[in-house]
Amino acid sequence: MRFVFAILAHANADQLARLIDTLLAPDSDDLVVLHLDRRSDLWRHQRDRFAAHPSGRLRLVMHPTKVLWAHRSLVEAQQLLVREALRADFDYFHLLSGADWPVCSRSRMVEDIASFANRKPVFADLWGELQEKRMDDWWFDERGLSVPGCNRLTENIQRAQTRLSWSFSKIMRGAGIHRRRYAGSRWLKGSGWFSVPRDAAIRMEREVTRLQKSGRLVFTQCPDEHVCQTVLGRLFADRIEPARRFIDWSGGGYHPKLLKTEDTSAITASNAWFARKVDAGTDPFFYQLGRF
Repeated sequence: MRFVFAILAHANADQLARLIDTLLAPDSDDLVVLHLDRRSDLWRHQRDRFAAHPSGRLRLVMHPTKVLWAHRSLVEAQQLLVREALRADFDYFHLLSGADWPVCSRSRMVEDIASFANRKPVFADLWGELQEKRMDDWWFDERGLSVPGCNRLTENIQRAQTRLSWSFSKIMRGAGIHRRRYAGSRWLKGSGWFSVPRDAAIRMEREVTRLQKSGRLVFTQCPDEHVCQTVLGRLFADRIEPARRFIDWSGGGYHPKLLKTEDTSAITASNAWFARKVDAGTDPFFYQLGRF
């Protein structure tokens, strides 16, 4: 079974390099496909380091996008990874970030997938028809405008963008004008990190490309938690299984908890394949979680 590990990264070069070395086990023919945020130091100054990985099994996305949090650029980056991956043969595509780490052996991952026989599950955490306004309303603040050196003015401009979004969306709903949904179905929300077989990756790439070309993703909010998830959930509903990720949202807020040594037992007991978020600069405990 051949895996493609597709990684979105923007920081922590040494941790990223160690993650890649770990995933590219010498006794496998797996691949890493790497997208480095075009705005990051990794892309500007270190991309040659990663492109020259001694395994010869790393493919660097050569025309990456500038990634903005909660913006459709995240979907664009995901699509670039999928397209690059599809140039090679593989059985499963695992979408990861540079702040992820494998927490089980590769052989166990293969055994878990093989236990489903010919069903070829789509491993994705889908949470239902939640926060649909992100996709159904018009968000003119998807890219905040700013005036360099004028923080107060920038704040006021961005507040105005948000108020305009609310007012315009209210007017459009009142007029009975609604944004197009995917295949006439309500949008699903889910985790942005998933593992899919090749046939699902092909179909997902095709459907998301169609949405991109139509302009449907413009003026949306956090589409990276809705677009691929809706495509997968609507097209492969009978093949969905948990994503096998350990992510701790217990702290609330917009980002998951940064995992530390005290989380080791929970990670080990979770039956997960990958854990996130981890940071070697804060606590490198995850380097000791076992051999991949």
